[in-house]
Amino acid sequence: MVSVDASSSSVSPVGQLPPELLIEVFCASEDALAPLTLGTVCRFWKKVVDESPRVWQLVIVDDKRPITASQAQACLWIQRSAPLKLDVRLQVEDPDNILPLLAPFLPVFHRWRQLDISGARQESVCLSNTFSRLDTLNDLSISVCDDEHVDGACRSSFVQYSPLWPNRIAMNVWLTQLSQARMLTPPLPFTSLSITEQSLRFRSPGADPSAVLNLLQLCPQLESFTLSGWMDPSLPVSHHLPIVSLPSLHTVHLRRTTMTRAVLSHIDAPAITKLYLTNLNVTYSISPDYFEPGDSEDEANDYSQSPWSDHATGMGLRRLISRCHPPIKTLEMDFSDMRTKDFVYTFEHLTELEDFLIVASDMSNTVLNLLKPYDDGAPLASQTRSAVSTLPSDEDPCMSPTAPSIKLVRLPHLRNLELYNCNGISGDAIVETLMQRLKYTDRFTPENTLQEIVISSCDQFGAEHRDMVSKKMGSRFSYSA
Repeated sequence: MVSVDASSSSVSPVGQLPPELLIEVFCASEDALAPLTLGTVCRFWKKVVDESPRVWQLVIVDDKRPITASQAQACLWIQRSAPLKLDVRLQVEDPDNILPLLAPFLPVFHRWRQLDISGARQESVCLSNTFSRLDTLNDLSISVCDDEHVDGACRSSFVQYSPLWPNRIAMNVWLTQLSQARMLTPPLPFTSLSITEQSLRFRSPGADPSAVLNLLQLCPQLESFTLSGWMDPSLPVSHHLPIVSLPSLHTVHLRRTTMTRAVLSHIDAPAITKLYLTNLNVTYSISPDYFEPGDSEDEANDYSQSPWSDHATGMGLRRLISRCHPPIKTLEMDFSDMRTKDFVYTFEHLTELEDFLIVASDMSNTVLNLLKPYDDGAPLASQTRSAVSTLPSDEDPCMSPTAPSIKLVRLPHLRNLELYNCNGISGDAIVETLMQRLKYTDRFTPENTLQEIVISSCDQFGAEHRDMVSKKMGSRFSYSA
């Protein structure tokens, strides 16, 4: 409690009020800078203000002043009000300023009591009631919209329980561009980040890969990342983008974007176990001006309906693998493809892969044949693959009939294989590959043999092929025409 000293007798009657009453009066003010102003009246009032956390509980910041000034104000109020709860008010005319203004408050989310936003967006949340059991913001969801569509897009609650994880809290932010990330101060506490472009323009603002990577740099604790949007064929060539270290990142989902190569090539994420690539195929040329190992033409010369995006996706995945060797266990490619040489590289290096799903691929018999067991020393052999020394066996077509051999298996831990609309692969090639692999792995590596195979809508895979695979696999095989 603040005590009255002898010098206070020389001030006005209002100044002689007991500190408890002064604090009540001071707390009634809704001027953004009231504590600072009141502290200039006299030494006694300054002492009351400086020693009373309640006076600093209401934090009002706006974007009329420089963002850095409002951030500095927020930091001071947060410090002076500790350990009490905070009532946060944002007065924002430009929606792109919401996240920078709110950034200083993110590390102390457990102290939020009330959040009110006015101006470009209207929002009021009583957090002490809504999220009484939780004290951290886990998920950040950013939607990038055209100026005229921001108001219509802002329908979800600004802060809410995560739709994917009921015991996590998500913050939803709507921006017109990502460039304001430069105004944020790391580290941000989020473990999940989703960026979605909802612009109706072909080329939306903020479509620079550097903006995405700069935002990733602010979230070093990130565990899950989703990027959806920006199908711009003329994105900047990304030779000088930062390398972002994300040691805890385990799940990446890239969807409907031409930033695939830029993102995958510039993250250092040695813990990734799940990679989802969705709707990345495009028929137009995108950013071809790279000169890295592997950028040469695909020697297989296999047909592709999307050669430019195949190249970009494959090279991005190559770069990710070569940089940090992530133990990817799940790889799903839905309307996303690669060149044959990139499939070769991927199958050679993803030694921990367990689940592989591919939809609407131009993948050829050459790629599928990579899944067969083969002799050590054969083309494309690599020490990263599983090797098993075997004795000759007339029962096993994979075995040499005359001498012992060393057999290698790419993707040695592959347990689930799903092929949908893969019309470039022949039914005979599917049957031959599966029969040889199953015959071998069922016998020599049963703990890592295929447990589930799905073949669906592959034009060259007919009823006769279905019957042969079904006879071998039984309930492990699923088929639909």
